[in-house]
Amino acid sequence: MNKTRLFLIIQSVLCILLAGMFAAAAIGIYREGLVLKAADPLSWIYTREKAAAALRPTLPLLVLSLSVTAVGLFLGIRDENGEKPVKNTECMRDLTVGRVAEESAEMKAERSRQKRLLCGGWIVFALCMIPVLLYITNGDHFPNGDLEPVFLALVGHVFPWIAMGLGALMISSVFQEKSMKREIEAAKEQIKAERASGVQPETKKEENKSLAGKNRLLRAVVLALAVVLIIAGVFNGSARDVFGKAVKICTECVGLG
Repeated sequence: MNKTRLFLIIQSVLCILLAGMFAAAAIGIYREGLVLKAADPLSWIYTREKAAAALRPTLPLLVLSLSVTAVGLFLGIRDENGEKPVKNTECMRDLTVGRVAEESAEMKAERSRQKRLLCGGWIVFALCMIPVLLYITNGDHFPNGDLEPVFLALVGHVFPWIAMGLGALMISSVFQEKSMKREIEAAKEQIKAERASGVQPETKKEENKSLAGKNRLLRAVVLALAVVLIIAGVFNGSARDVFGKAVKICTECVGLG
């Protein structure tokens, strides 16, 4: 690991720690404010004094982070890959595989593994969404009254499941990308073997035309569905209701309502 990469890692870690401390300070102020507000409904949750007291412990880390950033700017340290375009592994895989006349057994195995990882990630995500749907569709969880406790309860019950579902998708994507890279290497080896034996890959114009036709059909279906929903909203009065709410909100903002 070179010095530039080590410096960038340290700078990133400091920024993450600083963001975490800021978030913890904001949550701490909010919790203390709720307690005070329960005793005195007219009290303010966020004040200048409370913010200064909560952010005072973060000052050393803030100064250190700013100092590291200043040193990096002075020394001209920057990420060399920051301005380079992001590599699309799936696109590279498709381009490489398109030059193969016949897929090898290793390529087929990696493609099958990618499909299993994709399906597994989405299945786990769907299972994690079941408790979320059960919670938000239960009217007893949203009683009329103070919005803040309802919102906090919603976050506490829903956010962990959403985080688990997104985490499953992220893990699945990471393993899929690794499998794609292995498939690319296997495709390169297959291309070398085919060139050595004089085999030429077949053109895939018909396949490309079929794929383009499917994409156009999908766009047309989505467009038609959007038009149908817009027309349905106009006929059932939703457009009028939305316009009325927008007018009231705008007039209230400028003090006319």
